[in-house]
Amino acid sequence: MESHLVPAAACAVIGAVSGLLVPRIIGWVPEPEPDPNEKAGDFPDKVPYADLAARSRLAVRSAVACAVAGALLGGFLGWDWGLAWLIFLLPIGVALAVIDFVTWYLPSRIIWPSYGVVAVLVVVVTIALRDVHVLADAGIGLLVVGGYYGLMRLISPRMMAGGDVRLGGLLGLALGPFGLPTLLLSVMLAAISLMVSLVPMRLLGRTIDQETGVVGGFGRQHVPFGPFLLIGALLAVVLGHVLSTS
Repeated sequence: MESHLVPAAACAVIGAVSGLLVPRIIGWVPEPEPDPNEKAGDFPDKVPYADLAARSRLAVRSAVACAVAGALLGGFLGWDWGLAWLIFLLPIGVALAVIDFVTWYLPSRIIWPSYGVVAVLVVVVTIALRDVHVLADAGIGLLVVGGYYGLMRLISPRMMAGGDVRLGGLLGLALGPFGLPTLLLSVMLAAISLMVSLVPMRLLGRTIDQETGVVGGFGRQHVPFGPFLLIGALLAVVLGHVLSTS
């Protein structure tokens, strides 16, 4: 496989710097309005975003996470145009993963503006390359992945929250230009990574029994899905590139 040391290093540095902004992104999010349909005990007690943003070493850990993800993207893709929006999504993704893991919420205040930024970057790249397929594939990705998770929510609202659907659509928009195999891989790898993590998540007290609502119960488990959507998307880009060039 072709070596991409320079883009890997560059994306790692950009990722590390942008990762330092994660606490600011989290602290910028307003607290959600109470959900009248949410039953007491459905989720753990809400941790205020300001408290979460103030946690020690969050900035450093986020910088490391973004640097590793950036290095993977740059190392495998090289100077690919898709890095324009993938690198932008690094601190966004880490912020959403942290928020969802701790609070079980995926704030629209972060997700919706990210749609706009990614869409603008996709249009810019489409114009730069004079290739309308980039824009068309992004739209297809949005419809395929967002539609799939939307269908899952219709089938089982307790398994798939609205925030998961919105995040899935954003990731579909970002991954669409990388091809249908990458989109399918992202869905598969998100599900696989979730299943693999169920036991450790239960031990950490990050699961909720679907029947009783007890945190860390022993029945069918409900977990925050956002972090796994993001992990699946990152791995899909890397593995999709490996498979397409092997």
